[in-house]
Amino acid sequence: MRPEKEGETILLPDRQVLVLGNGFDLQCGLKSSFADFMQTRIARVKKIEDILSSSEDLPLITVRRPDGYELHGNNLSYFLWGEGLTVWDFILFEDKQQRAWYDVEECIKDWVDYSSPSASGTPHLRQICDAFEPPDKDHWPYLQGPIKADQCVLAYATDFYSWDGQSGSLLDILLDQLNYFEAWFATYIKDQIRFNDRYPFNVNTLIDYLANDEMPERVLDMAHNEGRYSASPESTDILDFNYTEPVNRRWKNSPTCLNVHGLARADDIIFGIDGTNIDPEQECYAEIVKFTKTYRIMALNSIPHPSLVRPYLSSDPGNETSTIKFFGHSLAEADYSYFQAIFDEVSLYESNTRLIFYYNERRPDGKNAQAEMFEKVNHLITTYGQTLDNKDHGRNLLHKLLLEGRLVIKQVPTDSHEVHIGNN
Repeated sequence: MRPEKEGETILLPDRQVLVLGNGFDLQCGLKSSFADFMQTRIARVKKIEDILSSSEDLPLITVRRPDGYELHGNNLSYFLWGEGLTVWDFILFEDKQQRAWYDVEECIKDWVDYSSPSASGTPHLRQICDAFEPPDKDHWPYLQGPIKADQCVLAYATDFYSWDGQSGSLLDILLDQLNYFEAWFATYIKDQIRFNDRYPFNVNTLIDYLANDEMPERVLDMAHNEGRYSASPESTDILDFNYTEPVNRRWKNSPTCLNVHGLARADDIIFGIDGTNIDPEQECYAEIVKFTKTYRIMALNSIPHPSLVRPYLSSDPGNETSTIKFFGHSLAEADYSYFQAIFDEVSLYESNTRLIFYYNERRPDGKNAQAEMFEKVNHLITTYGQTLDNKDHGRNLLHKLLLEGRLVIKQVPTDSHEVHIGNN
């Protein structure tokens, strides 16, 4: 709208950001959970265990090391390597026995950060380095079952990487193994998409619901027959923590989407740790920092991307991003740095930006999704408030958002209350 008087503020159209987590893909019928993926990895281990149980010795096998050198023998490590199993398969599976769920980021941190003691009180890497002896024909760290994570790391390092016993080079090996592990996960996600015919339709439908919910006018239409987006797709940006594509980038006028941690299709996904509390003075910091999300995203995103958030300007109020919607994200502390950056950009306390958090009341685990979301949102906003320079503002931020009607927690807006709009 053109101002009537000179100097009057021109208000730009409402603009929103959708923040998507893995719950989005699960809602659309994709078996993208890490637990589902790990079941396929455990099946590979079981295959070798069955061979061991039926014979005293494994048959001879030839495998190729990362440097191209061929190894021939019947070592257990050769068979694990030949099945594409990495040390992280065993590290994560063993870690789950302690937590009762898979926490990939925290597990990686526990293993690579020297300030994180293991159950024994000594960091994992120090234990492995202390156990190292230069291998020779009379002493070689042969791997035997049942397979322990630390023994697997030691065997892989000596068998396939000619490890020198130093902690820095062991961290390099763990990073290389993590790259292999990520590649397998990317392949798994691509297979799930390929064999789920309904997934693209489900994704488009759910994006349509989310984008248009609580907006003053319809902002997104998906013209399937014409292969384009219509209405005002430029009003919607997507910050996606998944490794999939929630918009069809081949279509005209597609909303801007940033996959924070990479795309399975491009084989460039990452698992990283939060580097906020990594001590730069600790041993092997130069190698440890390579596991952080910040470091790995810098290496991943070599091409600049447009800003998804329109900032708040005190000289031009009302033109900041009007709405931020969250769906399917666990709101785990590991990603708080992203949310803090977004809230800072829109100056959450001063602006009129609304936050909408969606939950799915029909969860398969039977938990009270609404109550759980209340708790997570309370923790997120309270934690963010502690980062504000004005501590009084920080303490009453949640109360202010509620009073001003800028905080909404609601059931995901679908006709059926559950977008499993269709599975295979």
